[in-house]
Parts: sequence; structure tokens; C-alpha cells
Amino acid sequence: MILQRINLFLWMIRNYLTTAIRNLRRNRLYTIINVLGLAVGVACFILIMLYVQDEMQYDQYHSKSDRIYRLVEKIELEGQGEESSSNPFPVAPTLKNDYPGLIEHAVRFFNFQVDKRTMKIGDKKFAESQVFFADSNVFEVFDFPLLQGNPEEVLAGPNLIVISEDLGRKYFGEGVDPMGKIIEYEGQIPLKVSGILGKLPTQSHFQFQALISFPTLIPMMGQSLTQNWVWNPNWTYLLLAEDATPKELEAQFPAFIDKYYPDFIKTQITHYLQPLTDIHLKSHLDYEIEANSSEATIYIFLMIGVFILLIACINFMNLATARSAKRAQEVGMRKVLGAHKGQLIRQFIGESIVMSFLSLFVALFLISISLPFFNQISGKEISQDLLLTPQFLLILTGIGIIVGIISGLYPAFFLSSFQPVKVLKGKLKSSRSNAFFRKGLVIIQFSISLILIISTVIIYQQFSYMRGADTGFTKDQIIVIPTKPEIVPKIEFFREEILRNPQVKNMTIMNEIMGVHHNVHEYNYEGMEPGKWIYFPSLIVNEDFVKTFDLEIVAGRDFSREISTDDTASIIINETMVSHLGWGTPQEALGKQFFTPRGNERVVGVIKDFHFVSLKDKIRPFVLDITSGNAKAFFTKNLAVRIAPEDMEKTLEHIGNVWSSMSPDHPFDYSFLDAEIDNLYRDESKLGDLVGYFSLLAIFIACLGLFALASFTAEQRTKEIGIRKVLGSTMYEIMQLLALDFMKLVLLANLIAWPLAWWMMQEWLTGFAYHTKIEWWIFLAASLAVVLISLFTVITQAYRAGLTNPVLALREE
Repeated sequence: MILQRINLFLWMIRNYLTTAIRNLRRNRLYTIINVLGLAVGVACFILIMLYVQDEMQYDQYHSKSDRIYRLVEKIELEGQGEESSSNPFPVAPTLKNDYPGLIEHAVRFFNFQVDKRTMKIGDKKFAESQVFFADSNVFEVFDFPLLQGNPEEVLAGPNLIVISEDLGRKYFGEGVDPMGKIIEYEGQIPLKVSGILGKLPTQSHFQFQALISFPTLIPMMGQSLTQNWVWNPNWTYLLLAEDATPKELEAQFPAFIDKYYPDFIKTQITHYLQPLTDIHLKSHLDYEIEANSSEATIYIFLMIGVFILLIACINFMNLATARSAKRAQEVGMRKVLGAHKGQLIRQFIGESIVMSFLSLFVALFLISISLPFFNQISGKEISQDLLLTPQFLLILTGIGIIVGIISGLYPAFFLSSFQPVKVLKGKLKSSRSNAFFRKGLVIIQFSISLILIISTVIIYQQFSYMRGADTGFTKDQIIVIPTKPEIVPKIEFFREEILRNPQVKNMTIMNEIMGVHHNVHEYNYEGMEPGKWIYFPSLIVNEDFVKTFDLEIVAGRDFSREISTDDTASIIINETMVSHLGWGTPQEALGKQFFTPRGNERVVGVIKDFHFVSLKDKIRPFVLDITSGNAKAFFTKNLAVRIAPEDMEKTLEHIGNVWSSMSPDHPFDYSFLDAEIDNLYRDESKLGDLVGYFSLLAIFIACLGLFALASFTAEQRTKEIGIRKVLGSTMYEIMQLLALDFMKLVLLANLIAWPLAWWMMQEWLTGFAYHTKIEWWIFLAASLAVVLISLFTVITQAYRAGLTNPVLALREE
């Protein structure tokens, strides 16, 4: 009995498959359109899911990722300060020493807050980025791939370095074992290669090419700096004990702060823990190691993926119901011969699943050929090998079944509900509910397509706005040069030498890159309680800064080389600072007192507000300060040189020659400031590109469905068209007849899409302190584009129908 049932089931499956394949072959145009539409939709959905999966798996490759937390330091007084991803030097070892039952390991990373350092091997010099100092237990906390070397010893002493395989080949050549080789750091500190790193997974919130042992810092910086509880340049990670919870450790922080931090700052400090796996998508703190992505981007991509898959499924349902009349007699005959409704539903859903799996094979092909391009525009390194893993194939099978069922559900119930008597008498007519359902699906398709197009334009417009907005300072034709120790004492001579070229307009120094990074420094302003400090965003500069960046002075004066006390007694503030401190007008703020570690200073000038960070953040109170002596050497991290746009290559060669003559041990390395600023908006640029491409594909899928529907509509109205032509209707009138119904649906989709797109983009733009306006013409242009594309799609089919010979259409009447 059981064997008979199994055989019956297998026979039914074989029968369903045979019928499905026969129907697909009989209607090739319908099959091609449906398979292609579903394939493109599924391919887009899978690519987006691969992107989302990649984003959500950041830092999860570490076996102890659930116990690793980054320590955050928040300094705040009167709404000013910073929420920093980094901490002072002594915090990590002191926490580990005081709370051994809660903390298993504490690891610090440090890079002098400078992007590039010089690495020298013999006569070869390299300006290398992604070089960090790290504690010796780093490999006990993180699963970084160490190919050679003992993980407990590679960073255990001074003057040791672990380098990547890529750096090993770059420095010493192919086939040479770098272990034990000597690399000179900054041309003065010999480092012994103690370990070799494999390639780090791309799903890491920061990348590095080399790690230098932390004890190497002591002779470089002195013991006092490494015991400083105010300066916070270390990214600090804690591995909690297996039975410890974050809340337990966070409860100890107030007492810890009170015990160790200086009195003038302890009331402003708070600490909290940030899960390692949250950093990439949820963290946007001050001084992030690298720019992170955002959850908003993930939600947008998820929405797009679901939308595109929904459009593809709608296509299938629409085409299946539109073709119902052609299969009505088949359904009637099956019912007469004893088939019940359940069998018919299974048959049609089975056909839908077969179509879905055909689409999956095509989708896999589309993914394999488009993945390199997708990786290029998304910045990912998703491997094609992932497409063949059992887990992925299982997920793909699930997608095929779900899409097949969703796509075939309505057609199956609709077709199986036909009454055999009416069908076989030829009295079956498309019901109003069926027509209304199909029209509703078309409206949904084009509403989604319009939302995607409008969103794409607004995202691009916001990106263009941020790139082109008036930042309040000149950013074009300015190169940024990281300084080196031997250059700092010769800064003035270097400036004089490069200014000998008339194409070099100005040069200044700065401790951070203008418009990209800043730091906060302690100030006590006039009227503030003595002995307390407030931390304001600042740049440490020299007398040429305002002129180099064309900052506008609204009151007072610029720093001057003619006034010898400016480096210890003068500061310049912005308009927001005047407003924040309640000092009235910029003119009234002149002469106000500031007490700083660099001297007792007075406001000599007020500058017009400018964007010292990206346009994602509001302008805050800001200070320009200059200093002298050892402090000046410490804060001189970057040179900004403004050059003329003419003969840039020769100008750069001139600056490079001066550099080489004064710093022969360090390569001349520079970047353009506008490129550095553009990099701040990398996430928005990538989002705009991806949304744009997927929006075009959504329109393509929707128009495929519209093409097929127009084709079937024309076919169903062949006799009507023939009669109209006999009675004298022109080609234009016939085309208008067929196109008008569809254009009404597309226009109705506009009315639905406009408010939804406006609301969604308005919500997205609130994430930016400064953003573009949502203009009415964007909606109109998007609607016009969709209407024209849709009209062209329908008219091509209407034109073909209009060419039909009326004799052929009416010969059976």
C-alpha cells in the first residue's frame, strides 16, 4: 500500500513536470520573458543579500568576538567635548590590573594618529599606511592570521615587527623569507621581523599591514607620555572573562575614573563598552580607525532587494493570470475528467516552481558574470566560490521554492476556480476582480520603480551637494604632506624654498587634516570657574593657516609673523564659539581671555563658520591656536601647500625636490585635500551607484512585464482591432486605444509613489546635519522618464497589433 502511494506520487510529479515543460515550450515568448524577469530579479536580490551578509559579518571571524569590546571615552562639559573611540595610554593595563576577574586581556593599538610612516630597507624607502603599534597579547584576543612566528612572542619585546606577506614580497622580493630581516622605522629605529601575517579578512573594521611591538614606543616618546591620563590616542579592546558581563565591568568605571583621572577632567569623563561586532555598522565616534558603514545603508539595500524581487514575482502573477483564457479549456477538460481543485492548484504551483528554478539557473549565470563589476562598485571582495558552497545552494533552493510558490499562488487559485461548463461552452470571460487585480499589480510595480528612481536621484543630489557645498574654505589645489622629524625644525626654510616657485601660493602647518580630522584641546574661557577645563574642537596651526585656506575674518585680525607673542598669547575662534559663549557680536568677543596649556591667550580674531569636519555633522565652536617650542614640534603633523592649477606636475616636482634635499631618508608623499574630503562621503557615493544600477534593473523587469501584458492584451483584442480597421480606424487611433489603459495605471502609480518616496528620502536626509532640498522637478522628471519608457514599451506592441490584416482576424466570424 505504501509502495503504491509512493509510485502514485512519483507519477503525479512526473506528470506535472511533463505538463509544465510542454506548456513552457509551447509558449516560448511567455517563457523567455518570465524566466528573464525572474532571473534578473533573483540575481539582484541575491547580490544584495550577499552584500548585506558581508556587512553584517564584520569582525565575527574572531572566535572570541562575543567577548571582545572596545572601550569608549566620552568627555563632555556644557555640551562640548568628544565621544572618542580611543583612550589614554595607561587605561588598558590599569583596567586589566585592577579587575583581573572581569578582564582576561586588554589590547591597545596606536599609530601616532598619522596615516603614513616611512619604512626603509637598505636604500629603498616606502611611505606605508596601515602600520600600528600593538600590545604583545594581540594574537591571544584576535584571530589575525599569523603564518610564521610564535603568537606569544612576536611582539613581546622592543624593536619587533610583524608584517604581512604582501609587505614581505614588496620589501624583500619574491621567494625571500623576511623572518629575521631588519626594517628601519622612520629611518632611525631598527625593527626585526618576528612574524608574518596572512591576508586579513575584508570583514574587519580596520586593516593593517604591519604591527610593531608596544615597548618600542618607550624610548621614542618617553615614559611620561605613556603615563598621560589626558591624551587619548590608543584604541583599546578588552577581552572579558568568560563569566563576566559588560554591565559588571561598566559598573566599575565611575570608581576607576575617580581613582586615576586628574581632578580637572574626572567629572567630565564617562566610559562605556562597545561590542566588537557592532563597530562597523553602529559606530560613528570621533577618531574611528577607519570610516564605518551604517545600518541605514543596510536597510536601504534590504528594501531595494525585496522591492526588486517583488516586481519580478508580480510580473509572473500578471502574465499567468493574463494567459488564463488560453488555459481555460485545459482546466475545464481536466475537471470533467475528474481532477479536483487541489490537484490543479498543485499543478500550477508546480509549474511556477519549475519556472522559478529555471530562473535560478539563469540568475546564477548572471551573478557569476556580474560579480566582478558588483565588487568593484561596492568595494567588496565577494568570491564566486561562495556561490557553490552547500549553505549558499541550500539558501538558493529555498529562494527558488518560496519565489515559485509566491509567484504561482494567485494564478493557481484563479485558474483552478474555472467552472468547466462555462469554459467548454466558450462563455468564460475575464472577471472584473481578475482585471482589477492585474491592474493593481501593475500599479505596485511601477510605484516601486518610481520610488527607486526618485531615491537614486536624491541620493546622488545629496552626494553632489556635500562634494560641492561651500565648506567655508578653499580645498582645491591644496596638497597635504605628512611631516617628518627632520623637516619640523626646518619648516620655515622649507616654506621659503618651495615659495621660490611662483606656482606655490602658500604653505601652512596643521596637527590634523583640515576638513577631515580635528582634535579637541582643553580651554578655560573668561568667566568659567578656575581650575576646570572644557574641551573644544581645535587645530594647532601657524601664521599662514587663514591665508592658505582663504578663511574669512569677520572681526579682528589674522595671526601675524610681525607680532612675536601670537604663538603664546593669541587665538582665533569661529562665530559659533561667540554665540555658544554668549559674547554678543564677533566684535565684542575680541580681547576675551582664554587660559590654555599653551599660555594665557586672548581672542584676536573671529572667522566665519566653516566645516572643519564633514557636512554630516553640525558646525560646533572651534579654535585656531598656534604654539611654539617642543609643543610645536609635537603638533606639526601635516603641511598644507596651496598651488596654482597651471603646471601642477612641474610644481609638484619642485616641492618634491626641496623635500628630498631636506629629508633624504623619507619619500615625498602627498595627497590632494579635495580627494581626502571626498573620501568622507565614500559610503554615500557607493550607495548612490548601487541604488542607481538596481533602479535601472527594476525598470527593466517592470517593462518586461508590461511588454508581455501589452502583447497578450493586443492578442485578446485581435478581432476588435480588425473590426475597427474595417470601419476606418487609423493606426494612431488603434495605438491610442491599446496604450491608454496602461498609461492610466502608470500615472496612478505616480500618485502613490510620490508621497512614499518623499517620506522615505526625508527620513534618510535627517541623518545629515546639512542636506539638499527635495525638489519638485525630481518627481516630475522621474515620472516623465517612466511614462516615456512605458509608453514606448506598449506602443511597440500596439503598433504590431495595428499591422494585423483584418481579413485574418475576422475569417472565422
